[in-house]
Amino acid sequence: APASTRVTVTAVNDGDVMLSGGNAAGLGEDTRVRIRTQDSREVVLRVVESREHTAVARLGRGENVRVGDTAVVTDAPATARLFFPEPGVPRLRYGFHARPFLALDAKTRLGNSARAGGLLLDAFIAWRPGDLPLVLSAQFDPVGFGLGTGLRHTPGSAYVAVAYSTAFLEVGLGAGALFGQKECGTQFDFDPITYEPINGRTVCDSNAGPSFQQVLRLGALDGFHIAWNSAILSRDNQFRFGSGRGEVQVPLTPSLSLFGAGGGSASGWGFGELGVRSFLKGTGGSGTTVLSASLGIVSLSDGTGEALTGPSIAIGIERRP
Repeated sequence: APASTRVTVTAVNDGDVMLSGGNAAGLGEDTRVRIRTQDSREVVLRVVESREHTAVARLGRGENVRVGDTAVVTDAPATARLFFPEPGVPRLRYGFHARPFLALDAKTRLGNSARAGGLLLDAFIAWRPGDLPLVLSAQFDPVGFGLGTGLRHTPGSAYVAVAYSTAFLEVGLGAGALFGQKECGTQFDFDPITYEPINGRTVCDSNAGPSFQQVLRLGALDGFHIAWNSAILSRDNQFRFGSGRGEVQVPLTPSLSLFGAGGGSASGWGFGELGVRSFLKGTGGSGTTVLSASLGIVSLSDGTGEALTGPSIAIGIERRP
């Protein structure tokens, strides 16, 4: 095809790009077109379907074009990259990941067997103001609820953070809090002569309080990455471990990724999971919807009584309007 052949983008739908020229303009199947986007980025796409006067090219992971962008036939290789795509940081992201679980061997306060379970929930929003490499975020990371034993379990972590964020790196700091139910027990003094316990009293304590947050991502948000965030708990004029959780994501296809994640906190939540993420809509930019599903184990150990621990089947949704 002649290098001067120029066409325009007429529609974009879930990763398919409609072009104004087809076979008549030299755009046969497997032809590549270079598109200069309205934000001055360039992508090279492969034509996957061609008719006489129209053609369809396919966006790669993280790539984005708009109606009206101009395309020209090229011999350059396609720019789509599976592991390290180069999209801009999304303007706005929000979503949740819910882990309902069934507690095994749960017992009531009196020691009787109980049918119990609970939920461990992530919820977040992240916003990039303007064109600066800066992201402001707020997150329940996570919060848990236990039911069925008559004992209360509500451990959780929450924070707000400011991060320097680019296509392959995010590092930030924030402030938050760890919270959960108090664990109560009986504490005694001892008779100095007989050493028998005396003056029994109920004492309650919990690993809750303000925290300092650290956030890190190495790699692409929608590609291969290793992510970690942790909290330092400030309590009784001391700094101690508050929480930590990590994630590894590995892309499998242009629309599907495998991920493993896990973590725990001093306030009483813990989990581990293995799952998949899929683009339900879009390829990573504005208008994208991401579905997550995972299998794992959840534990809630705050408060009085035994921890609630058992298998979970989780689902999550992320939107990028």
